[in-house]
Order: sequence, then C-alpha cells, then structure tokens
Amino acid sequence: MSGWWIIGINYLIGSLPFGVILGWLFKGIDIRKYGSGNIGATNVSRVLGFFPALLAGIADALKGFLGAYLATHSIQNPLIWFLAVFMIVIGHNWSVFLLFKGGKGVATTVGILFYLSYQTAIISFLSWVGMVLISRYSSLGSLTGAFLMPIGLYFFKKSPEVIWWGIFACALVFLRHNENIKRLLKGKEHKIGKKGRE
Repeated sequence: MSGWWIIGINYLIGSLPFGVILGWLFKGIDIRKYGSGNIGATNVSRVLGFFPALLAGIADALKGFLGAYLATHSIQNPLIWFLAVFMIVIGHNWSVFLLFKGGKGVATTVGILFYLSYQTAIISFLSWVGMVLISRYSSLGSLTGAFLMPIGLYFFKKSPEVIWWGIFACALVFLRHNENIKRLLKGKEHKIGKKGRE
C-alpha cells in the first residue's frame, strides 16, 4: 500500500477545530470572535480559562501525534511520509471545517514532534515555558521552540525526511506568526494574562 490515502486522512484529522468546539461546549460562543480571534490554546485561555485551554492544547497535540503515528506505520516512501505528516498542520492552519481558516499549529506541531523525537519535543517545550516565564509572550515562546526543532532533530540524528519536516514546520510556525512578529518588534504584542479584543 502506497499510503497516499493517509495524506487526506491526516488533513481531516488536523482540521478538527478543538478550540472552536470547546468554545461552544463551555460557553456557547465562537472563540474566533473573542480575545485574539485565534482557535489555539493561548486564546482559549484568555477567553475560557485554564482548564479548557489545557484540553485544547492536549487535543491539538494528540491530533499531531496520531497523524504522525498513522503516517509512520503506513508509509515507507519518504516523500509521501513527509507530505502526510506535514498535512496534519496544514489541516489545523487551514481547516476544511472553518472555510480553510484556522490556527497557528504550534500544539499540533509539538504533538508530531513528540512522536518523532520526544527529546527534541521536551527541549522545545521547555524553551517555550522559559521564554514565556521571562517575557510573558506566548508567541515568542512558540518561535523559540520552533527554531530549536530542526536543530534538535539534527542533533539526535533523525532521518533526513524528519529533519526536513522540522525545517518546514519551523518555517510554517514563523509564517503563521507573521503578525505577532510585527507586534513584537513594535512592542505591541499581547501578553499572557492580558485580554485582547472583546
């Protein structure tokens, strides 16, 4: 079996908008209309609180972990594997269930990374925690963790396709944080614990 079908399955798995679902379940609201407007755990925390945010982060990470597991156990061709794993984050960022809009893919990327290299995932996660504690900018923590991904994968001697996935995943995180980077440079980025637009 070539495994091409996993590409579509992984896109659908990645497209599941858990932040939006939790907004409906906990408060009957569309999370995209509150806070920063993002569907990820950081905005869920701003709008719904810690526990729903924890659920959103875990659920988004599990999407990545499951998709990486399916691709790794179903696909032998490195290129098809790369596309299948990358498609999980594409689904989260451009969800078919949200008219091809979505989040920034950080938690989902961490879930994939944990399956591919738990050592690198721990390093990236701890760098996110450290940067957030220092700066209170979740976006800066995400960018730092993303930057360390391909470095960690190379250091732990992962296969070329996994390292290339790390490079592309890092680039995608930076792309999706384009506006955050602009606000960081201007000193206008939202800090954790500070509400965005209502």
